[in-house]
Amino acid sequence: MDKQPIRLTETVKKGGCAAKLPAGQLRKVLQNLSIPKPASLAVGTETMDDACLWDLGDGRYMIQTLDFFTPIVDDARSFGAIAAANALSDVYAMGGEPKVALTILAFPTAHLPLELLQPLMEGALERITAAGACLGGGHSIDDETLKLGFSVTGFVDKSEAWTNAGAKAGDALILTKALGTGTLMSALKSKKASSEWIDEAIQSMTQLNQVRDLIMGDKINAATDVTGFGLAGHCLQMCRASGVKATIRLSSLPVLAGAMECLNEEILNKAHYSNAAYVDDNVSYSEATASQRWLCVDPQTSGGLLLSVPQSSAQAVLEKIKARFAHAEIIGRIEAGEASIVFEG
Repeated sequence: MDKQPIRLTETVKKGGCAAKLPAGQLRKVLQNLSIPKPASLAVGTETMDDACLWDLGDGRYMIQTLDFFTPIVDDARSFGAIAAANALSDVYAMGGEPKVALTILAFPTAHLPLELLQPLMEGALERITAAGACLGGGHSIDDETLKLGFSVTGFVDKSEAWTNAGAKAGDALILTKALGTGTLMSALKSKKASSEWIDEAIQSMTQLNQVRDLIMGDKINAATDVTGFGLAGHCLQMCRASGVKATIRLSSLPVLAGAMECLNEEILNKAHYSNAAYVDDNVSYSEATASQRWLCVDPQTSGGLLLSVPQSSAQAVLEKIKARFAHAEIIGRIEAGEASIVFEG
């Protein structure tokens, strides 16, 4: 009898960025910590940005970040590629170029064959190499649950660095990738998703968030990547860091094939609920269906970049980005006001 292929999603309870700790609880813990901030640390934990920036004193910032999670797809090579693309994304979200990645690996030798390591790391290496970075080493442990991620170091000129703290009233908001990976991957785990839906989602999650080269010379006032806290959670963090409010058009949100069908069937995971609770006091919806509300807090894995761009150049910037990111759209605008989000029809 032929041996059945291993479904990695069946080995874990939560997969991908949906396994993050709840944003609200994490924020409270960080606020209660007394974290020293030396002068060279330009960006640390204070704004819950995507990575830290360290002033090298030569006109550049060093960007440091790390990200790891449990399997979100069944195929080992695809999981490796998604884990790498997701970790690299934090460097792109700061406007930089990744240079070195270090592996973070927990592998359950009692439950999975070590042979899976080769396709797992081949998938990761392909994405790291495509980014122009290199794998510099790493660390592994024997654990009960498979976890893979990377600590990534990159660099950016100080004058070109992006943070989540510079959004200005009058800016347009551009989202580079379609939403829906959270519900789609939950549907995969429960065997309710079509192969076509999953293939498109994997293609999106493995796409590197390289946009800087497309828009060199264009002004980007603020940026963040949309991952486990959902569009609403990460946009709210941008609003808090920048001291502004956002209005987002539900009809403009790009959505992966099958995502709305899954949300209509309430195929959700724990992160949908914790994300909704995190933004509840600062988000309002106008004529939104229940499924649209869930889409706004859908936990993304290796999601797109959310860019705050001067309105005068937004359409030109969007057209440049669309050359590589077909689903990119202008989804809303930044306004003066207390940190909050209005989702309108």
